[in-house]
Amino acid sequence: QFPQTFPIISFHGNVHKNEGVGAVPTGPICYLTSTGFVTDSQWARFIKVVLKRRGVLKPEDESLEDRAALVKKYAAEIQKLKVTYINDASYHRPTQNMAKGRSGTLKVGEKYLGRGEDTWFWWDQGLEDLMGVPPENICMVQLLEKPWLFNHPERLANTHAHSPNRKELDPDDEKKYRAALQLTQDAYDALKENPPKVGSGQAGQSMPGCPSSGLSCANELAEISHALNDKYAAAVDDWCTERFDNADIVVGQGGEVVMLNMAWQCNQEIASRLVQAVRTKQTVYAGLSASTMVCAKSMEMTGEIQPGWLEAFAADSKYLSRKEFDAKDLDGDGISANVLGALPMLEAPVALRPHYCPAWEDQVLAHNLIAEKEFEEENGIEVPDDLVRDSKNGCEVSCRLLTLISKAMKTQDNPVFVPIRNGKVIEVNFTLENGEVTSEDYSVIA
Repeated sequence: QFPQTFPIISFHGNVHKNEGVGAVPTGPICYLTSTGFVTDSQWARFIKVVLKRRGVLKPEDESLEDRAALVKKYAAEIQKLKVTYINDASYHRPTQNMAKGRSGTLKVGEKYLGRGEDTWFWWDQGLEDLMGVPPENICMVQLLEKPWLFNHPERLANTHAHSPNRKELDPDDEKKYRAALQLTQDAYDALKENPPKVGSGQAGQSMPGCPSSGLSCANELAEISHALNDKYAAAVDDWCTERFDNADIVVGQGGEVVMLNMAWQCNQEIASRLVQAVRTKQTVYAGLSASTMVCAKSMEMTGEIQPGWLEAFAADSKYLSRKEFDAKDLDGDGISANVLGALPMLEAPVALRPHYCPAWEDQVLAHNLIAEKEFEEENGIEVPDDLVRDSKNGCEVSCRLLTLISKAMKTQDNPVFVPIRNGKVIEVNFTLENGEVTSEDYSVIA
């Protein structure tokens, strides 16, 4: 029998390796959300995890669920936290729309999801209002701007200004890169028209966003981007050390999942460093919506993938890191390579879909029945029928199914689909041996 509540006990019956029931974990960890942290208990859990990793959480406070009390008691430590905030899912959207979604003078969650009417949750605002992190300790970046290499100004609701001042930078390299990046914007704008100009950004076409090289706009950008990351490897290393290895928290914002995935596809060197920082340093990752989806093995089953989008914005699998993606990931069995999540945080065969809708139930169940059949046939372990049947209803039961099937994550091809309701938070605890992930425990934080 699986337990009915599972923030602490893993589904295969083990207690996390800390001090036992009620303990706050200190091992590698990440959080997957649909709409950020929306309850005091979610914030309290996150605060305690971050503080314990810094070695400052007192044992008597491990069971404390009062967010405000934790923020007050540990204010001096919280004010030392360093946060890197990745916001590429907004890059291609109109700036004024993003700014409107951040407007308002209220505290996050006080009346609305964000700070005002018709706003949504933004990590920096939540961390400031509900955790007490100083705004100057939060660095908002967009990978597509290559802040480790190029100087650029602030862009409202998108990124802070960055001035790496790399003396070794060849101006022609930046010019060539920005021309390729502009093609992705041209293609995006054309595909957002009504009707969409399908074919924009695609290989061998002569429509908006189509490179003269004959490549797709994503492959054009990926080719140039990876060459620059290799050429200026020292800049990449310096930036990743500062922004990932030395960060307490790295968060990812929601938005356009296909475009965010393209940003990670074009910057696999950066993706690998973030994954390693979470697994081997004290860095905690938290994703929201699109930034949750790109962590998974598959980002399919999203309504945002409209006709022509993958052809334009999914880079070829040859650009994916062979350090993080093996032959099984790339063989197309179970998961097509063009929908692989390009921030390979999770090893388990999972597809995460935020903003749960009951209309997905049949599709989720159909996919999970396929995953169950493969698991049972290859491992000789029977999965309880009610576990699969109920997995369509939300992330709690799907997490139990996923934790079970993840034990075969080295061989399983077909993913478990986990629908995440707004307001739900999934905590993933990783177990590593010799630097390799051997298991992942998925639990829901209420």
